[in-house]
Amino acid sequence: MARCGRHRPYYPSVRVLLAATLLLLSVAAPAGAQTLTYIEGYVREAGGFEIPVPIADVCVTLGPPTGCTAATNADGYYRIDGVPAGNSQWELIFSRQGFQTGRTGTFTVSGPTRKDAFLPRGNGNCSRPDTPRTTVYLPNITKTLGGPGGFVTPFIVQNTSNGIITSLQIDFYRFSDGALITRREICVLRPGTSFADVPNNDLDLPHDSQFSVVVRSFMTDAVAVVNEHAGSGASAESASYVGTSSGSTSVFLPNITRRFFGFFTPFIIQNLGSATTVATASFVSFDGTKTATATRTIGPGRSQFIDPNLEPGLVDGTQYAVTVTATQPLSVVVNTHCLAASCGTPLFYATNGLTSGAATVYGPYAVKNVEGVGQGVSPIVVQNLGAAAVTPTLTFRPLGGGAATVFNGPSVQPGASWAFDPRFVNGSSANGVCGAGASAGCLANGEYSFRATAAGTLAAVVNVISASTASGYSALAQPGPRVFLPNVTRRLGGASGWTTPVVVQSAGATGATLSWYRFSDGSLVTTTSVSFSSEAAVNVDPRNVAGLADETQYSVVAQGIGGDIVGIVRELNFQGGDGAMTYEGFAR
Repeated sequence: MARCGRHRPYYPSVRVLLAATLLLLSVAAPAGAQTLTYIEGYVREAGGFEIPVPIADVCVTLGPPTGCTAATNADGYYRIDGVPAGNSQWELIFSRQGFQTGRTGTFTVSGPTRKDAFLPRGNGNCSRPDTPRTTVYLPNITKTLGGPGGFVTPFIVQNTSNGIITSLQIDFYRFSDGALITRREICVLRPGTSFADVPNNDLDLPHDSQFSVVVRSFMTDAVAVVNEHAGSGASAESASYVGTSSGSTSVFLPNITRRFFGFFTPFIIQNLGSATTVATASFVSFDGTKTATATRTIGPGRSQFIDPNLEPGLVDGTQYAVTVTATQPLSVVVNTHCLAASCGTPLFYATNGLTSGAATVYGPYAVKNVEGVGQGVSPIVVQNLGAAAVTPTLTFRPLGGGAATVFNGPSVQPGASWAFDPRFVNGSSANGVCGAGASAGCLANGEYSFRATAAGTLAAVVNVISASTASGYSALAQPGPRVFLPNVTRRLGGASGWTTPVVVQSAGATGATLSWYRFSDGSLVTTTSVSFSSEAAVNVDPRNVAGLADETQYSVVAQGIGGDIVGIVRELNFQGGDGAMTYEGFAR
């Protein structure tokens, strides 16, 4: 859903205080009272242009080239405040992808100082530390996979720091042979803002190809979300998953199917370790009567897939809980498709494999019998990740708040799953169909948030399926004081284009403040506040937020008030086909 091209955010002006940075400089400022001043200047492209060509997003480093003290705006302007005047020796380094690195040489500062630079095009190095702060893994990235109208997967990376610029290194490894195809360098990504890459627009990537991607963020932590698209009109398909920075030697997949009412679930396994590993997928049917295993050998950073429809030993018409294990940490993405005539138009959604659970996991959005794009009905699959049997409980509240409705599940054995479908009494098709209103064992038709709890370790996946759309997400096991949402849009692609409501759920907070940063220039456009009733969730639709503009992408940071929160983004398109995706926010 990212727009074409690469978005490199910038601020209208840059003013960076050096209180912390000065401690890291090669030459310390003299002791005693200091007069503070500033350094400013313009960075332009070298080449004798009649009208100087400014360069935006140049990393400007004062001191050792291990980070960005400031960055240039669209006019090529930068400013560094808080510089001590005196006899200390300073040096500026200018770096940006696609340009040779520039240096001023040493100089002293006695008052406001101007230092301009002209950078020739060519190869240079981003100013950064030797080792990354965070590595984010994206198991499945594609470019025109299956042909010109085939799958493409734009991905968006967000800087999660409060005040530090970071740089990115992005490596693409081809599925077919594991070869490193290209390396992307991004020297400047500002706090809270996002960078987008659209593989279909990348000339250095081959067509009809599938890649695993490794994103390294050098100065701060970063998070990423991937949007998977194919087709157009009534045949459009879309799904979304999130990158991970820490895998596990055991990954849990609560709901894997083989030709189950037309649905099937190929899954992609990425090796996050430093050595080649053998990944083993262990299948157990929901009723416990059918088992199978499958293995794949995977190099470091690379990916391989398992398609249940092609795997020997699996049975048609069956749902399985799967555990994938290896000696190296793994990340897994599950793509759920329905291409059968029984589904009408194609349906497609994606979820991340689960590497950890909790005694309480949160589902900000679920629905029962509300038709529309991104609505319909929400079957929920709860998996027991512990070593002993548990009896899970689901507690629902109407979206926006209201009285709780509680459902007690059956005993679930270790590694096994419980499927709850709100259309049926107590969530089981064996008990009959619920009516439209609330009754014993039944939710009323409507939209909800929920919590799954047990005296053990749970995980859950939530499917949101209507007659024409499907989306899915993993219930959230780790609330936090802040939640990062890399890609939020308002009518992107026209009046019926992509709009992405944010659903924020309380995990102890009484409210939240949302900060909206525009992709195109990284500026903070507006802030909004919401309040919660007990354990409830609220829906924030960008179309209803004053100050936001149509045809615009934003990165959003949600800050909890009085406690922790979780959140998801529902990505909706009203132009036909399966225009629904959901991804999980990143709690920090």
